[in-house]
Amino acid sequence: MDFFRVTSETAPVQPEIIITVLGVGVTNAMFMGVLVTVLVTLVAFAYTRRPKLIPGTFQTMIEMAVGSFYHLVEQISPDTKTAQKLLPLIGAIFVFFGISNLIGLIPGLTAITYDGTPIFRTPTNDFNMTFSVATAMILLTQYASIRAFGPFGHLGKYFKFKELFLGFKKGLKEGIFAIIDFLIALLDIISEFAKVFSLSLRLFGNMYAGEILMAVLLGAFAAVIPSVWLAMNLLVGVLQAMVFGALTAAYYSLAVQKSEAAEDVAL
Repeated sequence: MDFFRVTSETAPVQPEIIITVLGVGVTNAMFMGVLVTVLVTLVAFAYTRRPKLIPGTFQTMIEMAVGSFYHLVEQISPDTKTAQKLLPLIGAIFVFFGISNLIGLIPGLTAITYDGTPIFRTPTNDFNMTFSVATAMILLTQYASIRAFGPFGHLGKYFKFKELFLGFKKGLKEGIFAIIDFLIALLDIISEFAKVFSLSLRLFGNMYAGEILMAVLLGAFAAVIPSVWLAMNLLVGVLQAMVFGALTAAYYSLAVQKSEAAEDVAL
């Protein structure tokens, strides 16, 4: 049965520090993140440097990918203007996370070591990476909401004192419902923090669990399972990047979209 087994170490939850710069540890996940960023930049430079009126194979593939992703963002966004505004950001997230999820599957890349420590680690296997990007995206939605509604209008989503006053002004029944709406709005504050953990943990959990399962399967059925599991990881890697981008677009759209209730109060 040893023929069917391959020795494989499972990655620790925390990324390993490779070098220290000015007292700050640089981890292998950061190295991989920089590598992905450089690759994406080079591809973008190669595409934008000399675009052709009659596109070749490479340009056609890029344009088809951009068009397909724009169609997805357009379906999530409330209008075309918002979709056009979101496309560069959501597209960048999808490309970065998509390549980050898949680049670790290249044979031998994560086996390169420095002083016994792997130099490269899938960035999305580092919770610090997914958490920081998720936090930035939620802060962006809050900023977009402030720009759309103003500071007081934004705070009014969570502290509905005006609706509470107008509810009791109409009668006791409406006042009771206004209290319920007021409490639900306070819970929305918690939901904003929950979005950060939901986005980051979903991506990190799926990618880290996939790496652990790969190590387990390599240790048990190396001759049969890895090829099937590799194909599944390719699908999951792209899908998780798409889910992260789609949810960010949805949160942004909800943040800037005026509800019917808000319009009624304004009237």
